[in-house]
Amino acid sequence: MKFLFGWKGLTIAIIILFALIVILVVEVSNNRQVYVSDIDFEFSLNFGTYGRNNINTYEDTITKDLVSAGRLTVEYVLPEETKRKIFNMMKIKDFMSFSENLNVPIYDGYTKHLSLKVTIGGEEHTVRWNVPWDLEMVAKERMTIYHLGFLDIVEYISNQVYESPEWKTLPKSEGSYL
Repeated sequence: MKFLFGWKGLTIAIIILFALIVILVVEVSNNRQVYVSDIDFEFSLNFGTYGRNNINTYEDTITKDLVSAGRLTVEYVLPEETKRKIFNMMKIKDFMSFSENLNVPIYDGYTKHLSLKVTIGGEEHTVRWNVPWDLEMVAKERMTIYHLGFLDIVEYISNQVYESPEWKTLPKSEGSYL
């Protein structure tokens, strides 16, 4: 028995195998992971008390509110992996569809003024929210999915900043707000 299919059968099998490999390579290259550096993605977040802390990937800086000692800005490049996670979080939560103003008019006092400006693929979108002072006690029950999504994004980004070596080397704040 000359091979199982003969020479013609073997040739056809090799051609089919080669075609399948080519198709596989094309599919893998078409489905490769998108890196943040491949697209235009930048953001600037004001967070903390009165929104005076900032991370700005447009300028690669972080700013810490030192209260009575002013504010201090230093160079800070967000790691690519962290930036990709933030980008994916924003895509999953559909950040670009959030209302520009998440404020609820019934509140009197605010402790945090959050503002997040994002550019994705040349499209810019800014969301602002003056967070109620009673957020932890009561207000979470009155929040929408947009408030919760925005809060998740802001908390993730601010935690990345607070945990960075650059932030930890900045001086402690002096004084307090009344």
